[in-house]
Amino acid sequence: MPAIRFPLVFWLALHALVGCASHPDSTAPTGPALPMPQIQAAIDNATPDTARNGMANKTWLWTQSGPAQIHYSTADGRDFVWLVGERRIFAGEWRVAADPNARGREIISICLRYPGAGVAGLSEGWSCRPAGKLFYDMTERESGDPLRMSGRSEAQFVLDKTPARLADVEARVR
Repeated sequence: MPAIRFPLVFWLALHALVGCASHPDSTAPTGPALPMPQIQAAIDNATPDTARNGMANKTWLWTQSGPAQIHYSTADGRDFVWLVGERRIFAGEWRVAADPNARGREIISICLRYPGAGVAGLSEGWSCRPAGKLFYDMTERESGDPLRMSGRSEAQFVLDKTPARLADVEARVR
């Protein structure tokens, strides 16, 4: 009798596992994507002062979409950007905006523009992102202008690939 029970138990267990595998997980989300709580908190808690302080006199690496970019944002609203694959440093502007969202709640955004740049990934008109999300999505950010981009129109070399860290690029700049 024990010899008959083992195959029977095995068959029942296997059948149960196969049945579970073919049914979707009822705990998995089925609706539209929802923001992660920390991103939403960063967006909700951004103020004009925190947005300005987060941008002014900062060098930052952006790798989220389009060609990777290294920015230096001055305290007076100028922005210099160096794109992977380019020797040119593009001059633009940044500003803080406070606009209502669809529910009428004020959202603090960082807006960037690069008039005359004519390069993919750089908008000639104002392109705005919620400040908290922009800061959250930055790959890396540090104070100052260690790459000496301010006022320059040309970099010392072409970035041939996306840098992993700003320090990697800083080590190559004289």
